[in-house]
Amino acid sequence: IGLVGSGDVYKRQILEITEKKKLSQGQLSIRSGVNLQTIKAYEQRTRNINHAQGDILNRLANALDCAIEDLLEDDPASRA
Repeated sequence: IGLVGSGDVYKRQILEITEKKKLSQGQLSIRSGVNLQTIKAYEQRTRNINHAQGDILNRLANALDCAIEDLLEDDPASRA
């Protein structure tokens, strides 16, 4: 059993969406104007996308043609 946040328990929303859109991290960075290292950190979960600034979430959502809510992680540990 993986640890919460390790990538084994719940899916990485941003990674799933970029794969469906067939976009590389670099392409997403160019389209969104979000730093490539920031995108990598969200995909690798070294930064929590749920705590991202609204502006970053908005730019990523616009570049991926999805809702901000689609990017947020569903953390099973937060469920009661």
